[in-house]
Amino acid sequence: MAFVPAPSPTVVDQTTLMKKYLQFVAALTDTNTPDETKLKMMQEVSENFENVTSSPQYSTFLEHIIPRFLTFLQDGEVQFLQEKPTQQLRKLVLEIIHRIPTNEHLRPHAKNILSVMFRFLEIENEENVLICLRIIIELHKQFRPPISQEASISIHHFLDFVKQIYKDLPKVVARYFENPQVIAENTVPSPEMVGMITSVLVKTAPEREDSETRTHTIIPRGSLSLKVLAELPIIVVLMYQLYKLSIHNVVSEFVPLIMNTIMLQVSPQARQHKLYNKELYADFIAAQIKTLSFLAYIIRIYQDLVAKYSQQMVKGMLQLLTNCPPETAHLRKELLIAAKHILTTDLRSQFIPCMDKLFDESILIGSGYTARETLRPLAYSTLADLVHHVRQNLPLTDLSLAVQLFAKNIDDESLPSNIQTMSCKLLLNLVDCIRSKSEQENGNGRDILMRMLEVFVLKFHTIARYQLVSIFKKCKPQSEMGVVDPGALPGVPATPTPPANPALPPPAPPTPVPAAPTQPGAAAFDRPGEKEDKQTFQVSDCRSLVKTLVCGVKTITWGITSCKAPGEAQFIPNKQLQPKETQIYIKLVKYAMQALDIYQVQVANNQQTYIRVANCQTVRMKEEKEVLEHFAGVFTMMNPLTFKEIFQTTVPYMVERISKNYALQIVANSFLANLSTSALFATILVEYLLERLPEMGSNVELSNLYLKLFKLVFGSVSLFAAENEQMLKPHLHKIVNSSMELAQSAKEPYNYFLLLRALFRSIGGGSHDLLYQEFLPLLPNLLQGLNMLQSGLHKQHMKDLFVELCLTVPVRLSSLLPYLPMLMDPLVSALNGSQTLVSQGLRTLELCVDNLQPDFLYDHIQPVRAELMQALWRTLRNPAESISHVAYRVLGKFGGSNRKMLKESQRLHYVVTEVQGPSIKAEFTDCKASIQLPMEKAIETALDCLKSANTEPYYRRQAWEVIKCFLVAMTSLDDNKHALYQLLSHPNFTEKWIPSVIISHRYKAQDTPARRTFEQALTGAFMSAVIKDLRPSALPFVASLIRHYTMVAVAQQCGPFLLPCYQLGSQPSTAMFHSEENGSKGMDPLVLIDAIAICMAYEEKELCKIGEVALAVIFDVASIILGSKERACQLPLFSYIVERLCACCYEQAWYAKLGGVVSIKFLMERLPLIWVLQNQLTFLKALLFVMMDLTGEALCL
Repeated sequence: MAFVPAPSPTVVDQTTLMKKYLQFVAALTDTNTPDETKLKMMQEVSENFENVTSSPQYSTFLEHIIPRFLTFLQDGEVQFLQEKPTQQLRKLVLEIIHRIPTNEHLRPHAKNILSVMFRFLEIENEENVLICLRIIIELHKQFRPPISQEASISIHHFLDFVKQIYKDLPKVVARYFENPQVIAENTVPSPEMVGMITSVLVKTAPEREDSETRTHTIIPRGSLSLKVLAELPIIVVLMYQLYKLSIHNVVSEFVPLIMNTIMLQVSPQARQHKLYNKELYADFIAAQIKTLSFLAYIIRIYQDLVAKYSQQMVKGMLQLLTNCPPETAHLRKELLIAAKHILTTDLRSQFIPCMDKLFDESILIGSGYTARETLRPLAYSTLADLVHHVRQNLPLTDLSLAVQLFAKNIDDESLPSNIQTMSCKLLLNLVDCIRSKSEQENGNGRDILMRMLEVFVLKFHTIARYQLVSIFKKCKPQSEMGVVDPGALPGVPATPTPPANPALPPPAPPTPVPAAPTQPGAAAFDRPGEKEDKQTFQVSDCRSLVKTLVCGVKTITWGITSCKAPGEAQFIPNKQLQPKETQIYIKLVKYAMQALDIYQVQVANNQQTYIRVANCQTVRMKEEKEVLEHFAGVFTMMNPLTFKEIFQTTVPYMVERISKNYALQIVANSFLANLSTSALFATILVEYLLERLPEMGSNVELSNLYLKLFKLVFGSVSLFAAENEQMLKPHLHKIVNSSMELAQSAKEPYNYFLLLRALFRSIGGGSHDLLYQEFLPLLPNLLQGLNMLQSGLHKQHMKDLFVELCLTVPVRLSSLLPYLPMLMDPLVSALNGSQTLVSQGLRTLELCVDNLQPDFLYDHIQPVRAELMQALWRTLRNPAESISHVAYRVLGKFGGSNRKMLKESQRLHYVVTEVQGPSIKAEFTDCKASIQLPMEKAIETALDCLKSANTEPYYRRQAWEVIKCFLVAMTSLDDNKHALYQLLSHPNFTEKWIPSVIISHRYKAQDTPARRTFEQALTGAFMSAVIKDLRPSALPFVASLIRHYTMVAVAQQCGPFLLPCYQLGSQPSTAMFHSEENGSKGMDPLVLIDAIAICMAYEEKELCKIGEVALAVIFDVASIILGSKERACQLPLFSYIVERLCACCYEQAWYAKLGGVVSIKFLMERLPLIWVLQNQLTFLKALLFVMMDLTGEALCL
């Protein structure tokens, strides 16, 4: 039958094509058709098989071809030469059967196919048997044939066949490796002689020397093939899953065969033989490992049976680990996975005697490069799980080997972070075992633990120096992210709080091991241990590792302090560490407190990482707080002398780290909240802080930190009064005296008074008599200084603080009696102050009324009687009921005497002048007369809103709008632009002599209410210009307003229309400024200078900046109009500026003086030297007065 190649199936009709392929298949059983032609036909069918399966006639086609295929395969002879067309044809037919989709069309034929495939396993060659095995697996997986008598016989026969292969394996191994036969020249070996596909060259005519040679490739018999043996366990597992009840007992017979199989090994002599075949040996090892995987699957089912052969199993597994070729990383991976599952059973204890071999990496991982790069995570996790479960039974030598191996892994950056973390967890689980074994064996467990600690410390160093730097580079600062921590935990407490669970936490187990697989075959064991790129070190991984390290260090420290040192006759509890051991802990503090910064890295909602601000007062995660407390717990279990030695050395570094990460205060808090370390650490910390007390007056960030640390120290006195009173007592005088002295010269004295307040509040509860006695010598100077400060002019928050300090001096009332007159003024101030101060003042007054004789008390109250009673009147109307109730109670305790003291009437608010200021004229349709709405109160209220820091942004913006509209309404804007330009270009401005007239109050507008309202509005505009939210709209408006007022002032004081009041020789006039006599209408422009002076003298010094800007604009505008800076300075306007700004230096408040000095400095730097020299006497007088008047005054800049 001649073969004609078919055209493309896209051209030929599908029906015709199917008929053609049916003819091709029918030709398989035709003895007249050559095998070469049949092969070409089947190759075409194979190439177009996808088209066949999608054809509508596919079902009919299948019914015809399956019987033909099976008949052809059964009737044909088994071939062992790969080059023969018959072998190629048989292999191709099997491959086509394997490619047939396992759907319902194939189900009727599955039984017949399986019958043939099972029979072929015993007779076919290796290539075809491997295909048969795949067909058997696929059909059983898909169709799950029901058990029947015939199927049962077939399956049992198959299992017997497999068992026989295992029984014959020693002979096969001996034939292939121990006694390999040399293939004679020009001969084709039998399939039984070769263990794998082998090619030989054979001469076609051996008797001739020049005869051609032909290659023959021999395929081994399937029943003797090691490749086939490696695939058989998969089918046995599959059969067990499908027919568990039927073959349970049969499968149990495999256990001894499996043990014998994994025990087989090729002798070293055979491996050195010249006929030794490495590839064949790899197939042998693969077959053994697949067999072990089979055992791993059934080990839980037949655990009692396997236990009888446990010694063989252990020996066989170790042999496999040792003999597995280095280049076969995939085989070692399967071996490790199988071992991992075997080691999850109770049989793991059988490996204890040979643990030293498992700790040998050359045995566990091998020497292959690929294996070391890819399998170490899997190997170490498997070994770690074994060590974790048998650690109680390991001798100290094996524990030492475990520490050596896994300690090395901790700092191995080529390993994934989860393996590093797992190694840490395993080591901390070994601590108790090392301690107990060291006692039992009188070994050097303490040295092992110290080595372990050193490794942990070095890992902290690696994280801090490399990994944390890499992570931080990828993060943005929180300020750029614009995020807020809504879920933050409460911040670091100012008073130490005891840890919730000070006991040693139980060691955490290593990473859990996956359960045994339930899927059949080796694929079930193939769970790759993927290698993680060390460059992708995630924040969560780093946190987990740091947490594990901290817990590990704590556990190791517990082990060291509980472990007997070598040479000691008996255990000495809480022994002091040796100097070299202490040095390790000093390094621990240094490196660990850097590594703990990993918790500063936060993840935003968009998954972008950012760095939390250093002075964040909240701890974002509960985990962070727990880790920090665990870290502190490392040191609280130490000998006090060791603790002192460590932290006397490291406290400067510790404070530096806290300044960069405020969450680390939890460590200090934990020390102070622990009885064994509280007094000791408080002493170290307070001595350090006292040395740096002068820094609290300048560096804002550090001073805030020092203040918080002082509060922690003071708070510890309440926790452990007996111990910590003695700690604080010797430092009390220095804290109080130094604070008062340094406040006199510090740039930020507020912090020193906050420090005193923290001290007074902490020990002012009435239960610290030892400290109260220490306070007595300090009382006279302290009360005198505080009283002087509170009676002066200061910012409101400073004044409130001084008043509180006066009333909360921590001494008994009996000790205060000689100084009671000094408390009267602060008492009145308190009753007139904030709600907190009112409560404090009422408590103090009630304490005096309850405990002092009335006559004695009234004598001291007499000087402030009027102010005190006015304050009590106001307190009775306090919106807080608790305060008003206390005020009633105090008045009641005064008894009848309170009526003797009620001589002053209550103060009433009244209108000072009859002249009404600027008003809004409102007209209503039903009202004949218009209504005048005074603007004075509205502007005053708007100014108060802008001054207050507590005003909501909405109301602050509305206040600015009111002020802006008022200033616009009060400004004449009907000037002609061209006429104004001509006026300011007049040559008189640049050429005519400017009269030198000293301006006084006689030349100001005499409409006092209007001028005061105008002054307040301008002040409010300046304040709006420094408020961040209002600055964009307020600053340009203020600049324009200043330019307008300056142009008005210049036009009035020189030029062609010089006002009479500025002419040389004119007499002061008592008439109003806008009268016809003075030739002026409207508000005088000097009100701008008065508003600038108010801003410069204001307590909030940010206003000085806008004041300087205003002066600069005035000077620049005047210089432009008059042509030069020197001419501008001759204006009477500048003499008024000097007069008003220098007047600030003579005011009582220090901040007003500061504003005057800043103004003088600005004028001297910006204005011409000749003008400065003309006014130097005025400047010097003002500056000298400030220097003399502020001596001994505390300033808060």
